[in-house]
Amino acid sequence: MILINLLPPELRRRNSGISPMFVSVVAGGGMCLLLLVIYLYVQFIRIPASEALLRDKEAELVDKTNKANEVLELEKQIAEAKDRYQKIVGLMLKKVYWARTIDEFTTLLNGPWATPGFDVRCLDLSVNEGAPPGDRRSTAPEAVSYAVVWRYKLLGKERPLAGDYIKSFFETIKTSKFWSEQGFAGKPDESYLGDVPRMNTQIGRVVIEGTLTWNRIKEVKEPKR
Repeated sequence: MILINLLPPELRRRNSGISPMFVSVVAGGGMCLLLLVIYLYVQFIRIPASEALLRDKEAELVDKTNKANEVLELEKQIAEAKDRYQKIVGLMLKKVYWARTIDEFTTLLNGPWATPGFDVRCLDLSVNEGAPPGDRRSTAPEAVSYAVVWRYKLLGKERPLAGDYIKSFFETIKTSKFWSEQGFAGKPDESYLGDVPRMNTQIGRVVIEGTLTWNRIKEVKEPKR
């Protein structure tokens, strides 16, 4: 008997070996298993390891941040110490000792003078720090200046010799060690504005009075290290 399959071609049973449905199920199961393995690996291995690494790095960051802050604090203290050192050194370099200067000045006023016959007295004396000589824009001046302002009184024995007295007064100061060794600049008579000698009959002396300003300069040099 001849068998005839009257089903349409698309519904006819085909003998292809392995069922496509089975292959799909196996492939889907394998994919799910692979995804499960990946999930378990990430969840229980990679994530804990990454979290542990993150904690270590955060702890390391905190430690290094603290150390960096300590370094910054030390640098700040060093900078402040250097600033104080520079200020102290600057004050020391600008310091001028006046005891010897005043002592020599007092001795100088006692003579002797090139032209004898007169005495000199200091009526008033003041010392003030002036503007540094040279470039005023410089933050580290090479020298400091002091203005010595004093009022003198000259008492001479003879009225006609008043001019000789004042001339001898300035010449003696200019050639003295006091003027050359104490750092005074220029000449002693640079601020001399003239005078009007007057005769004091009560004491029998010619009197010459005036005010002088002398500039004393001290060089500022960095100390050797």
